[in-house]
Amino acid sequence: MIKKSYHAFHEDVYIIKLKNGMQVHILPKEDPYYSTYVELSIPYGALDLTYRLGDQTFQTPYGTAHFLEHKVFAMPDGDAFAKFSKMGVDANAMTSYNQTSYLFMATEHVMEALDYLLKMIDTRYVTHDNVESEKSIIAEELKMYLDDPNVVMHNTLMEQLYVNHPIRFDIGGTLESIMTINETMLDHVYQSFYQPSNRLMVIAGKVNLQEIQQFFKAYDREHPEKAIKPQTLYPKEPTRVSVKYHVEKKPIGISKMMMGFKLKVKKLSPHDQIKREMAMAMMSQLLLGPSSMMFESLLREGLINQQFSMSANIEKGAESITLYAESNRIQTLKKRLITFLTEEGEQALVEDSFERYKKVFLGQFIYALNNIEHKAYLYGKYYHLKSNLFDVVDLLQEITLADIKMIYHELSTKNLSILIYKKA
Repeated sequence: MIKKSYHAFHEDVYIIKLKNGMQVHILPKEDPYYSTYVELSIPYGALDLTYRLGDQTFQTPYGTAHFLEHKVFAMPDGDAFAKFSKMGVDANAMTSYNQTSYLFMATEHVMEALDYLLKMIDTRYVTHDNVESEKSIIAEELKMYLDDPNVVMHNTLMEQLYVNHPIRFDIGGTLESIMTINETMLDHVYQSFYQPSNRLMVIAGKVNLQEIQQFFKAYDREHPEKAIKPQTLYPKEPTRVSVKYHVEKKPIGISKMMMGFKLKVKKLSPHDQIKREMAMAMMSQLLLGPSSMMFESLLREGLINQQFSMSANIEKGAESITLYAESNRIQTLKKRLITFLTEEGEQALVEDSFERYKKVFLGQFIYALNNIEHKAYLYGKYYHLKSNLFDVVDLLQEITLADIKMIYHELSTKNLSILIYKKA
């Protein structure tokens, strides 16, 4: 067991490296923390559709990662959720664009739940019948999301922004794509991506270090195998957007608009990529965050409501800045935003505001680490990005106003796509 101390955060991290390549990172927290949070993450998500293993290339349908997440909970003796529930343990899972995570929170039966979580991950129970029965369950889940106009808008905007990149499609896939998933595909994906050397386990909160160390010594003896990691392949994506402008009439109470700026993906080091992601987020808030002058002006004029948002999105091979707005004067708002974001916005990017917001951003980031679930998630996220959660603050300190302005100059009508749902 390796111990690393981060004195600025009063944090110690204990690392166990297994012979099979799996790593366990432990972030102990004593009183007043009475619970233990465990998250096992795998860098395999909705974007990992095409992958190479050895000299062979494999193609999977949209939604395969999410489908496999569902099937991992299928065990020969029943549903794993029921087993966790009997232990009094709150278990869950989530699939993002870039990773799949299996997690639980417990105050008692922690080691029993930890053992069962690994048994669940290690047990491949995918059959023709349970895959076919799962299709209707996932289809209902997708239909539920498709009833939400905001989800539909987001998915449609991604289709307008991107020509080939798999981010065009929902994490859960489509009603058509999930029907083509079969047990052979899921079995191969499982064997390729779910192998121990591709796993990270983060344990945070109240822990017994000696008990955990003994547990993983035994686990390592039972699971010594180590395999080749697959390589995800992405299609070539042009810099142009797929659709510039689209308007639809909808039976809604107020007109809605989404705007997206498709940014050129840069080849950066892991640290520089994280800095870029944070700089994009800071720029979005400085320009049109709730405390910005432009936001207050648009709100005062009645051009937007409190639902307005602007966000930065960085995924593998896809970067964008997106905006969402509701307005009774949607065309007027559209013109104001385009002018501001492509011509006049640099005037809002001044040193005083930047330094003030940088302190706010830093404070929010550090405060969020008090939540052990959020801290464990971020720890895993930055680990898979080949960085370290506790290095992020230093990276944040390095961001300058010039970095923010450089990103602003990437916003152009040439890489802009607009989607409007007009009130019928």
